Amino acid sequence: MRFPTWWYGKGLFRAAKYALEFIQGYARTLGVSVWIKNIFTPMFGRYDWQSRIISVFMRSVNIIGRSFALIIISAIIVGILAAYTILPMFAIIFALYHATSIFAL
Repeated sequence: MRFPTWWYGKGLFRAAKYALEFIQGYARTLGVSVWIKNIFTPMFGRYDWQSRIISVFMRSVNIIGRSFALIIISAIIVGILAAYTILPMFAIIFALYHATSIFAL
């Protein structure tokens, strides 16, 4: 009968650790920090003022889009982790509900 203690103890810790590693890996894949670090670096080695304006604008659009994608992925992963936490409680509640209706016959 290790189910509740493992599921909400070590199992939840492992699932949360995996979720955090997944989000960190996805953040590395998107490279938002690299885009932020290089926001004022001219693209294609062009140093005139028009190229700098276009570079800052395009990198800003990239940063916003990639950050939005990271937020969406993070929300999905946190939702999955919440479902992992809540699902056994719903299963027990529904099992008890149906068991009482079976025994009421």
